[in-house]
Amino acid sequence: MSQTKKIYWADKLGVISAVLCVIHCLAVPTFLAMGISFLSNPIIAFFFILIAFISIYKTTKQNSTKGISIFLWLTFIGFVISILFEEQAEIFEYGMFIFSSLIIIGHFYNMRSCLKS
Repeated sequence: MSQTKKIYWADKLGVISAVLCVIHCLAVPTFLAMGISFLSNPIIAFFFILIAFISIYKTTKQNSTKGISIFLWLTFIGFVISILFEEQAEIFEYGMFIFSSLIIIGHFYNMRSCLKS
């Protein structure tokens, strides 16, 4: 019997949501300058946190090595801290980009790991 290799939906969801988060973070200042302010609503930030949590939880629960699991959870914690404190200091604004990128890398690495096994 041949074993099929599968990329889990949670990894795909994690990558897509983190990419959308980066695009959102880059686009909001432009839209605010144009007078479009609904994208800066805090509910959208909590939506990204929720999707990141679900994708990382499902990824680490399904098929992930311990190192990848730890990496994804640490990047999630950094991502949440960056979002919660983005208004206090500019460093947290950059942290959102960094941690979103690290979440993308973690999910890609997990997908690659799943395909190899």
